[in-house]
Amino acid sequence: MDLDLPQLLERLQNCDECQRIEAKESKSALGESVPESISSFSNEPDLGGGYIVLGLRKNKEVSSSSRYSIVGVDDPDKIQGELAGVCKNSFNIQIRPKVNVEFIDSKVVIVVFIAESFCRDKPVFIKKYGVEKGTFRRIGSSDIRCTAEDLDLLYQLRRQVPYEADVFPDVVWEDIDPDALTEYRRLRAQIDPKASELLLDDKELLISLGHAIKKGKDVLPTIGGLLLFGSKVALRRTMPIPSRIDYILIEGAEWVQNPKERYYCIEYREALVTVITRLHAQIMSDLPVRFQLKTGDLQRSDVPSIPRDVIREALANALMHRDYRAGQAIQIIRYSNRIEFNNPGYSLKPFDELGQSGSLTRNTKIAAVFHDLKFAETKGTGIRTMRDLMREANLTVPLIESDRGSNQFSLAVLMHNLFDKQDIEWLKSFKDYNLLDEEARTLIVIREMGAITNADYRIINAVDTLTASSHLRRLRDLGLLEQKGGGNTTYYVPTEKLLTGDIGVSTPPTRPLSGELAPHISPLNGELLSLPEGFPSLSEELKHKIDNLKKRTSPQEVKNLIKELCMLQPLKLREISAILERHPKYVRENYLNDLIKAQELEHVFIDPNHPQQAYMIKKS
Repeated sequence: MDLDLPQLLERLQNCDECQRIEAKESKSALGESVPESISSFSNEPDLGGGYIVLGLRKNKEVSSSSRYSIVGVDDPDKIQGELAGVCKNSFNIQIRPKVNVEFIDSKVVIVVFIAESFCRDKPVFIKKYGVEKGTFRRIGSSDIRCTAEDLDLLYQLRRQVPYEADVFPDVVWEDIDPDALTEYRRLRAQIDPKASELLLDDKELLISLGHAIKKGKDVLPTIGGLLLFGSKVALRRTMPIPSRIDYILIEGAEWVQNPKERYYCIEYREALVTVITRLHAQIMSDLPVRFQLKTGDLQRSDVPSIPRDVIREALANALMHRDYRAGQAIQIIRYSNRIEFNNPGYSLKPFDELGQSGSLTRNTKIAAVFHDLKFAETKGTGIRTMRDLMREANLTVPLIESDRGSNQFSLAVLMHNLFDKQDIEWLKSFKDYNLLDEEARTLIVIREMGAITNADYRIINAVDTLTASSHLRRLRDLGLLEQKGGGNTTYYVPTEKLLTGDIGVSTPPTRPLSGELAPHISPLNGELLSLPEGFPSLSEELKHKIDNLKKRTSPQEVKNLIKELCMLQPLKLREISAILERHPKYVRENYLNDLIKAQELEHVFIDPNHPQQAYMIKKS
């Protein structure tokens, strides 16, 4: 096992359950939910399995440092026997767990590691429920019953043929764009004029790259071949959404809330070999520049606000690692203070290993072409290269979010120079708080981004999880940040005190972390200010329900409230989140996805990633 019991307990107490760790009480019996966790850890692609810790009870009154109590397992032999029986007899294949029995505080805790099953054995399901109801995936910290789409994915993985190497039934050689092949030869010759593949004809070239196959007398491009070299007509016919890249320019630092507000969008749909160069040039031309005059130079030079190679690596990362099975377009969004790269396809590498050498690539053959043409760094060093270049430019390192549940990857690059004169002047307001450099840096970033997570703090300051949690809680206790969410969905937003620099004359707290949550600060201030402009008047009953959200509310009550609001008028994710006073990611994963699957809500636009996407009541 990679993690021992002290490490598992430390993560559970500080960060709660997560994708690879599940806690169960199982004091006198194994429990009915354990088989679901075994199925989910066995099935989840590229997760590498997970841990089930038996003998822990979730505290009703949860503090930030004590989420679980160790109650122990009464009869370890009995529980191990139940576990062995379940793993042997309850699934369509036999599961072989690794089990460790540990003693802590004179109590027995059992640690069970469930390895990810081989692709040929998936889906792993509970036999008595059958494959449709007994198959689970690990999404976030939850065991989720597989949908038909999930089962299709698991069955496809059985073939062990990468999606990029598959062939659509209606493709022909003429779907390849000759200009894309010409561009490949030109770029490759610049890097290695003696490259052996340049001596081959076009069909032999694509076969040698692994992007075409022979079928009788015909040579047919693979899906990867179409993406890299396909014509616009062929891409629109075979992959109308997955082959599209939306480049969106927005005025201001927030996503457009009002459909009347203007934004500018350019849609790209062409061979990756040609589009990456054009799109990189387009992005760079839209970035503001700084003027620089070095000592001894007679002329000034224009320096882009973000280094060119950072944009190149971010763009290549989105195109190279995205999940092309997903029916979503890549979105590149240029705000006034940052640029975001959003693509379907969570990172196959664990979050804490991003930036380390070694690459786990979803599309290995597409990645090989990108590396041959020097579009991307080799050996998985692209993220590290971006971080190094941003630090050299005195910029914030890219902020990364990888969400397996929604199958999304997001990389945000801020244009803001750290600790410039304006920053230093602003930070003087907080000099009595004796902020660490890491904390000061974080305040600057959260002022720009509007929210921050533990993962963001770790990226920005290169610290571990526990250090990040400690610093964020200190900033919360100082009244500079407000804590939202809970467990692995915890995030922090700036308080009015932070944004205005109005710290008053009172002495800042100097005590250590109290372990208590900061008092709730409602942005509504008793009024329904979060409702979008033009929203119909609310009944007193509905206002009362919204006001009661400040108290403990069941998930079903929140879902019912969302349906009532969307019945009056379609609402966007951010509008719903503002009304509920919850993070958009939390609202989407815990409420909206369930309502969509239950067909109680539906999207206004067919494309889930439409810039103006909103939710409305399902039409009967």
